[in-house]
Amino acid sequence: MVGRQLGRGSRQPRRLPKELTVRRQRPSLIATATLIASLLSPPRKQILINSIATGDGCVSARERVKAYAPSASVSSSMEEPQDLLGYSRFDAEDFVILEQIGEIKFGEGAPTTVFVGGGSSIRLYAARLNADRAVYEPGEQASQTLVLREHTKAAADLGLREWAAYRHLGLDSFQPAPTNSDPKYFSAVLGAFVTQTVGAEDPEETSVWTITRLRDLDRDGLSLGFEMFRRNFSLEQKARIFRRVAQGAVQGLLQMHQNGLVHGGIDASSVAIVAGDITSKQEIAQLSSGLSNLGYTGRLGVEAEKDAIPFLTVSRLAGAAGKRGLDKDTVLAGSISRKEDMRRLGVALIEILLVSLNMSVGFLSPNFSGDASSGPQRTVGDFIPLDEGLGAWRSFREQAKAMRNGGSGEQEIREFCEVMGEESDAGWEFLELLVGMESGANPLLQLTRASNHRFIA
Repeated sequence: MVGRQLGRGSRQPRRLPKELTVRRQRPSLIATATLIASLLSPPRKQILINSIATGDGCVSARERVKAYAPSASVSSSMEEPQDLLGYSRFDAEDFVILEQIGEIKFGEGAPTTVFVGGGSSIRLYAARLNADRAVYEPGEQASQTLVLREHTKAAADLGLREWAAYRHLGLDSFQPAPTNSDPKYFSAVLGAFVTQTVGAEDPEETSVWTITRLRDLDRDGLSLGFEMFRRNFSLEQKARIFRRVAQGAVQGLLQMHQNGLVHGGIDASSVAIVAGDITSKQEIAQLSSGLSNLGYTGRLGVEAEKDAIPFLTVSRLAGAAGKRGLDKDTVLAGSISRKEDMRRLGVALIEILLVSLNMSVGFLSPNFSGDASSGPQRTVGDFIPLDEGLGAWRSFREQAKAMRNGGSGEQEIREFCEVMGEESDAGWEFLELLVGMESGANPLLQLTRASNHRFIA
């Protein structure tokens, strides 16, 4: 079973065993506060709400998993997606499902995204290596609880793109448990496979599965920001951690752009914590970040969709960013897609900082007067649009400084300014490189400058 080449063998899909039963539990992703959800765009917020628990968090999920006996092994199939997945050191038959722990839905009550049709979902299952496969894994690698993500229907393309992006970037060497040789700047994805869809009425319906670590389930920028607020960290601690999170995320995006890919779907939950945590000084010293959720990845320099498969074309990504009609101009579409990646990363980092300081998005309003709850609900991205971010960011900086210096600002405004830099303005300059891309600027050059900026150096 070790090193099986996906895509070999019969093309007839093998059915899942009848004894396979997945217990329908409430989703057990981290119980995230309403404050966090309020920062997200409505589609992303709904997807997040659909996927988080209403009472217990990931820690209790880990405890529940230990109590479940294995249901059955997963059986593999050989449909066309296999050929697109390519090599994976893990296959379906290497795992035993323990229980379902969550589901992210698209459509049917949750907004359909630009690239994922209604009725699709990503189901999350706790799993472990089966006994036959575990004997090949040394030490603690054999006993790890993992998460299998089943991408059903149209969402299968997300799984295909994500694993293709990892292989394209040379990130296909992750182990079940973290090691010192783990690739940097990206959340762990161990492999991918295709099976018959669990519970499908059509026996020929298949899903794409990706393999991740249970420990990474709630390790994203939003969760980290909320945890810093909940633990009442000092402003100095928050600033230090924020800079470290920004550093890894920017390096991850730079690596993608340098290798001909754009992320296409960055938000605050796509900023991943890949090592360390904030539970102790030692863990904080090991903290490093990167990117995750590569299911919307686009391929630079490719015009036809058939040539980009399994990736998206940059013209489609540019269209999703509001710049349509660029099917024949891959250079301009690629530039816009890169800029949108950078803008979205800057917005995500601002969201993370706002959560850690318990600040409302309303603070970004040009007419903010102290009542952050007034007016319609808006997102950070609403205040920092593509190609207009430079003016919006500079306007907010001037407004925030005036409020701080005049003594009329809220405590959170003063703290935000301190994180950005009281005298040096380093934080303002760093985020400006991300959100303030002007129409004629070189995105790769500006992203490189951001990756070397003194604020995160």
